[in-house]
Amino acid sequence: MSRKVLIATDGSPHAQKAVKIGSELAKGRYAEVHLVHVMLSGELDDDLQRMITVEHLDGLRIVDDPTIPPVAAPGFPIAFPITDPGASYRAIEAIGTDILKRAKYAVNAHGVDRVSTHLLDGNPVEEIMKVIEREHPDLVVCGARGLSSLSQLVLGSVSTKIAQRCSATCITVH
Repeated sequence: MSRKVLIATDGSPHAQKAVKIGSELAKGRYAEVHLVHVMLSGELDDDLQRMITVEHLDGLRIVDDPTIPPVAAPGFPIAFPITDPGASYRAIEAIGTDILKRAKYAVNAHGVDRVSTHLLDGNPVEEIMKVIEREHPDLVVCGARGLSSLSQLVLGSVSTKIAQRCSATCITVH
């Protein structure tokens, strides 16, 4: 039986801790890791917009210069026309790509070589569950942000919903 660990990450400090813990568990089990990030391209509430600004866009420059190659890292330019209606989607996509690159680097640094990344768009719970149903991991690790709005607290967080729906062992990292 192939051992698999799925780690859902949004790049937050809790998710980075989940990547570390998931990597350590994967290494000890000789498991492959599936890193999942669901882009926040839909309607963003104020908390999520602040999170993107504070955690990922601080120092990010968006420039309208086709000679500058796109780089998804804070402090580096992402090149596309600012007036382009798809610019915000591509910025979110670049952030998601960067989150997965950093997570993959962290997983590799823990000695895990078999790593797949999944950059998805849509409802986080539904998209993560699709990967869980397709890959059949025996362990799922998620970070708990603690930045949810009141409605999300009442309805449940992504990590809570995943744990409720998933048949695999789930670890939520605070």
